[in-house]
Amino acid sequence: MYKKQAYIALFVILLSLTFSGLVKADRQSLSSISLQAESFLANYRYESPYEARFELSQLDSRLNLKPCTQSLDVKFTRIQKVTGNTSLTIRCHSPVSWQLHLPVRIDLYDDIAVTRAPLTKGQSIDTHSIHYRKKKITDLHQGYFRKSDSLKRLQAKRNLSTNSILNTANVAPKLLVTSGQRVTIILKINGLQIKSTGLALQSASLGQLIKVRNTQSNKIIEGTVSSEGQVNVTL
Repeated sequence: MYKKQAYIALFVILLSLTFSGLVKADRQSLSSISLQAESFLANYRYESPYEARFELSQLDSRLNLKPCTQSLDVKFTRIQKVTGNTSLTIRCHSPVSWQLHLPVRIDLYDDIAVTRAPLTKGQSIDTHSIHYRKKKITDLHQGYFRKSDSLKRLQAKRNLSTNSILNTANVAPKLLVTSGQRVTIILKINGLQIKSTGLALQSASLGQLIKVRNTQSNKIIEGTVSSEGQVNVTL
């Protein structure tokens, strides 16, 4: 795999040689098509701190296209699909008009959160339990966490072994209230706040709606978990 600078240099050299011979050529150079496609992929801005790795499919040697006197128009066939198994649409606009689709495989890498040591179900995620490793992210369909993502108030949904990639399937928001726990109820009425105590009838994380029993009135009310052991109720 060439580096980005090498692609640019080769692209300029080969393109100049190709264009200089287009008057005499009777078909588009397949090597020039591949090189311009590689240059497009090498210079595309992916959402990754590392250079993308890509592999183009071989063009059919029987392909017979009229020569193009301008740089080819190279784009992703689907802009929503720029990684994994995808394709490029390559067009010539002058002096003839043609287009082709070129399959390509693109792999991206990033520094993502993995477990430093085994985690047990329900264990909180913190900076001591994880570290970041360079991993291929192309096929991580259940997601992952970058260094810029917050892992506060998350916990393991199941037991995890060392070097497990954290994703939406194996971590969840930390429970701030558990069923049967005594909680503080903050009752808001017309701008006033009244504190009382209650018994949580459900487990919930930050921002979730939960039912609690007011221990003073014995009534069951609904409120939103606002912090650990605290439920806000608005009337």
